[in-house]
Amino acid sequence: MALQVKADHDVEGRMTRLEQIRALIADDPRDAMLRFALGNEYFQQGQYAEAIEPLKAALDLDPEYAFVYIQLAEAYEKSHQLGLARQTVEAGRGPAARNGDPNLMRQLDDIAARLPA
Repeated sequence: MALQVKADHDVEGRMTRLEQIRALIADDPRDAMLRFALGNEYFQQGQYAEAIEPLKAALDLDPEYAFVYIQLAEAYEKSHQLGLARQTVEAGRGPAARNGDPNLMRQLDDIAARLPA
């Protein structure tokens, strides 16, 4: 008898990390950190285009969530949407500066330097 696995479950029938995060979002759809976690999970799996919408949703919920701009800009970059990557870098500069963490600004600068003019 062959083992059937749902696409949202692993081989043992457990929920995947993506499905766990989606379930948490269903319980609390206004949580920017959960939206970021979903986008980050897609990003870590190399699914950059899929990462974009949840990352944008995180910023819609919390426009001061500075690190999301970095991840979103990189997702755009890796999805070959370079104009949107540049726009996201620029939009993230204010929140990054207000955050006070110089690493955030440095990461935005690094992304900007990689993008063609």
